Amino acid sequence: MADDGMTPQPGGFGNILRGMLLLGRGRVAGLAYFGNTRDAVLTALAPRIALWLVGGLLTMAHAPDATSVTRWLFSLCMILLPAVVTYALAQRWHRSGLWCRYIAAAWWTDWLSPFVMLAVALLMALGSPALLETTYGGLIINGVGFAYSLWMTWFIARVGLALGGGRAMLMVGAVLVSLTLMAVVTALLPPHYMPWHDFMALPGASSGTSH
Repeated sequence: MADDGMTPQPGGFGNILRGMLLLGRGRVAGLAYFGNTRDAVLTALAPRIALWLVGGLLTMAHAPDATSVTRWLFSLCMILLPAVVTYALAQRWHRSGLWCRYIAAAWWTDWLSPFVMLAVALLMALGSPALLETTYGGLIINGVGFAYSLWMTWFIARVGLALGGGRAMLMVGAVLVSLTLMAVVTALLPPHYMPWHDFMALPGASSGTSH
């Protein structure tokens, strides 16, 4: 049973949102609100692909160059590569039957990270507005968002694939290593796009120095 006493029903935006909020707070019951089917995976993937298409087209319309194209393709790989890595590990650990529910939950709950970053930015704006305008402020916001994303990735891997804490951590590490290698290769090859520059620029960072 879910925490609110209702029987979880996979599918439907209301149930997906309920599952997201439960998993985002570390409640295992949230997993039951996500289907373990191919349709559930495609439904979770659809908004990410739509955002990728719209964002990429707008970026290339504004700056139609090789770097924009590379950034667009890199962002697609950021979406798909973790799915490939986690599926390979799920197969190796005989958990492939649970993977559809796992990746659907992981993709949906990933939308929570920007809201966590926004909450940190709002608290910073109330407590220290000057810090918000500095590079350090941007690093704090990004750091909290990244840490929360790492924890959520570990937690959903552990409960969604029925893994021990160590294997879930290994899965998180494998995803990070694969993304890091992809970023390094992208930086080394023309047009030498460096993804970490975009990370450092989000949000709150400015050209001003901190005091």
